Amino acid sequence: MQLPLPVTLPNDETFKSFVEAKNTELVGLLKNIANGVPDWQANEGLKTVRRLRIPMVNIIGSPGRGKSHLLYAVCHQLARRNVSHSYLNLDEAADWPPNAFEGLESLSLICLDNIQSIAGNARWEEALFDLINRVLEVNQGLLVCTSELGPSHPDFVLPDLRSRLGWGVTYQLQALSDEHRKQVIRKRAQQRGLKLSEQALQFLLHHSDRDLPSLMSLLERLDNRSLQEQKKLSVAMVKRELDLG
Repeated sequence: MQLPLPVTLPNDETFKSFVEAKNTELVGLLKNIANGVPDWQANEGLKTVRRLRIPMVNIIGSPGRGKSHLLYAVCHQLARRNVSHSYLNLDEAADWPPNAFEGLESLSLICLDNIQSIAGNARWEEALFDLINRVLEVNQGLLVCTSELGPSHPDFVLPDLRSRLGWGVTYQLQALSDEHRKQVIRKRAQQRGLKLSEQALQFLLHHSDRDLPSLMSLLERLDNRSLQEQKKLSVAMVKRELDLG
């Protein structure tokens, strides 16, 4: 089996650190998948997937909503259970050999991140279509895909691929409210052992980019600054990091 180089997934992006908000049904399904494969066809919690013509879940959403986080969480759980799986980020498909999907159908779970990145690429659209068909024929594994585009989006030029993607169950990942963003930051700060006051948290949210990747990057920088300065995280420290005087 030919596979792209293995990747190291972020250790802190798990189900525990994910704030569900309005995405409870989706997160519940993914937890059932993470705990139910390889015997997913006998798992009562996976009726939503079992009744499909193809065992596939599509997670759709704008950048920064946590799509990759959910795939990492599933993979971390499967790794703990020693269940065969693979995570592939299709943002990197241009660097892969043509047979990168070969043999994946033998795995219990295949996580494909950012499939919108191959939209319009005839070779990779055909390869994904063939992979889905092989998973369907083997009928033992599951596919979980993320995308910024819906399954029927015209940017996917291969009609058969749009059709296959549409056979799966599709969830729209809902955006977080400001209160939920606070929960995310608090959880990540706790994971890092950072004490973040409500005042510092409010200031951070009101003076930085509000998408989750930017907020997590800022939190990492603040963690490093706190260690370097040997001081607790404060509004003044946030100001210095944001160069606000």
